[in-house]
Amino acid sequence: MPWTDYTLNDFLLFAPETYQRLFIRYHEAIWPLQIPAVIAMLVIPWLILRRGGVEPRMMRIALPILAVVWVWIGTDFLYQRYGEINWAAVWPAAGFMLQGVLLLATAFAEPEQPPDVRVPPAARDAGLLVMAAAVILLPLAAPLSGRPWLSAELVGVTPDATALFTLGLLALKPLRLRLLLLPVPLLWCLLSTLTQIAMDWPDAWILPALAAAAVAATLLPREKVD
Repeated sequence: MPWTDYTLNDFLLFAPETYQRLFIRYHEAIWPLQIPAVIAMLVIPWLILRRGGVEPRMMRIALPILAVVWVWIGTDFLYQRYGEINWAAVWPAAGFMLQGVLLLATAFAEPEQPPDVRVPPAARDAGLLVMAAAVILLPLAAPLSGRPWLSAELVGVTPDATALFTLGLLALKPLRLRLLLLPVPLLWCLLSTLTQIAMDWPDAWILPALAAAAVAATLLPREKVD
């Protein structure tokens, strides 16, 4: 068969129903860890914005929390569970573990923010909207699209919502090291989007649209304050 006749469906290693059952079994197996995981994620924007503006020093607390979540998802969900239906899952699992290390290293290695540099309001607002969408919109996408509630993405325990939340957080970071943290969540969003398109999910556009908004906000130049 000519290569031009191949479609994304031809590269899918599992049925859409199998993918949904993977999430259902995962949520059932880790219950009730979803509750503290989501609470921990909600603490992050509160820490950074509790005084009204972006407080970069709180990133030293927020990033290690996020690092633990990335390593957890990489080992427990991607490597041990997703790997059962997709032999190639070992690569994104390694990427998630690498992102956890990078988040932890950045938390302690990044220098103090210069007092004359700040995050532009447009980047801050876009980042917060993306983080809110990761917490609220992505869990609703599954039931609104006809899939079971238990197959929903949930920030802090599943990869899509966590990658999107991380991209939103990076838009709030003032220094250039934030760019070092972009590739892994961005590549995961791309891979997951292609998987969703191959499964003919009607909401496959949500993840790339929000990820693109977060990346645009992260790339906005930081402002000099007089």
